[in-house]
Amino acid sequence: MPGGPEIAVILLVALIVLGPQQLPKAMRTLGNAMAEIRKISSGFQAEMRNAMNSIETQAEEVVQPASPAAPDATEIVAKNPAEQPPTSASQSSADSAQPPAANPPTAIDPADRAAG
Repeated sequence: MPGGPEIAVILLVALIVLGPQQLPKAMRTLGNAMAEIRKISSGFQAEMRNAMNSIETQAEEVVQPASPAAPDATEIVAKNPAEQPPTSASQSSADSAQPPAANPPTAIDPADRAAG
């Protein structure tokens, strides 16, 4: 942004180039153009603010549950006993006190595992 001396030089050059009759008309035209640019800019900023607010409002509605009495959903994951690692002799005595499974797990073929 030009300071005081720079603006004075610009006005002096404009006065020399345009002349005393055309300078006020050119300044008026420049002022009107600047006002139009500010108006368009403020309209654009307001439109962007409204769009961001509506996105935030929609995101808050999605995050909040539909009803406050709805139970909290928790995911329960069942483990396949065939995928558990074999027990080792280094386990503690508390772990070895558990009885063995009624049906020992069968080995899964790697091709079947890859197929899903």
